[in-house]
Amino acid sequence: MKMVNNALSIGSVLGIPIRLHISLLIAVGAISLFSGLPLLAILILAVGIFGSVALHELGHAVVARAKGGYIHEIVLYPFGGAAKISNLPTRPIDEIMVAMAGPIVSLALAFIFRFFEVTTYLSYLNAMLFFFNILPVFPMDGGRVLRAALTIKHGRLNATRMAAQVGKYFCGLFVIIGLFGMPFQLLGLIGPFRSNFMLAFIGGYIYMAGQQELRMVMLEYQANHFSGHRENEIEVEVSPPPYARGGDASDSFMDRLRRMFGGK
Repeated sequence: MKMVNNALSIGSVLGIPIRLHISLLIAVGAISLFSGLPLLAILILAVGIFGSVALHELGHAVVARAKGGYIHEIVLYPFGGAAKISNLPTRPIDEIMVAMAGPIVSLALAFIFRFFEVTTYLSYLNAMLFFFNILPVFPMDGGRVLRAALTIKHGRLNATRMAAQVGKYFCGLFVIIGLFGMPFQLLGLIGPFRSNFMLAFIGGYIYMAGQQELRMVMLEYQANHFSGHRENEIEVEVSPPPYARGGDASDSFMDRLRRMFGGK
């Protein structure tokens, strides 16, 4: 095993390197210290959860590679995974296929795990992963499907603007429910409307990722018209949730997280 960009290589699947970010290892260690659960139980649960996330990412990666994309690696973080891809196809039908490949894998895993009592939780987790990712919240999977459908009539740039606008409203809803779920309960709206700071964090993060990708597409559009740059040469990170896009594959989740809180 070797460390690459603060991520520990644990092997490869179909020639695609799989790595664990050091923050994930720290998170698992912290949970084992403060949760009171046996270390073995935590490790088994972690393997199941992040194995499911890795398979979700492999779904994206395999289809993207079949469509001409180049897969650098899959990195697993405490909050999800990222498949780092160059030359991601931009034809609407290809983008839809790549975007839906991950959720389809999650749905298949949810169906398989439900037949075994010891994997009931993993079945639920994969079902949630499927339903959350197909929401039309750009730049998650469902948001990319929406963008691809809009591209057919409006072009890629305008479609990205429209999808990002739709995603903004969903992200605002996530933040409101995450921060102020308790008032919804007082109004009699119980169930999913409970305070959940993680949901608020995810809403804010997805919004930032969507705005970042919109800026990238605008730059691609300008470069394509003024310098002949091909728009699909920009590298992309694919992750549930959410997608995150950047011009450099080394621009990791943790780098963006630091910038979110004012770091450099």
